[in-house]
Amino acid sequence: MRPVAAGALLALSMLGVHAQSVDRSVESAPGMPGIGLTPVQKRIIYENTSGERQQRVPEEQVSLGAPIPDSVILNEMPVHVKDEIGVLRDFKFAVLQDARSVLIVDPAQRKIVDIVTRDDATKAK
Repeated sequence: MRPVAAGALLALSMLGVHAQSVDRSVESAPGMPGIGLTPVQKRIIYENTSGERQQRVPEEQVSLGAPIPDSVILNEMPVHVKDEIGVLRDFKFAVLQDARSVLIVDPAQRKIVDIVTRDDATKAK
């Protein structure tokens, strides 16, 4: 190990900082499916993403944990939405063709981690 790297590791260990692996698994708050978004957060997401390009995803593939076909282009979450809802920083989204649902997707695994519907958005008003 190079002296600089060894010194940095020593300094971090003295501060009690330890390297940890990032857990990208989807965990929801108790009683809340998906990643635990509140109704207000779902409204913010829907209002800021539903106008994007709509895509066709077979209905049988639209459920939590389902993989997204490679043919579906994932959109970057708007910066102001990520700033307001920090848990979204690593996720992307796709809008279904009928614009009634926005799929929140883990781009590394291409799996649906949450689904935001038009109904979710109107409940929070």
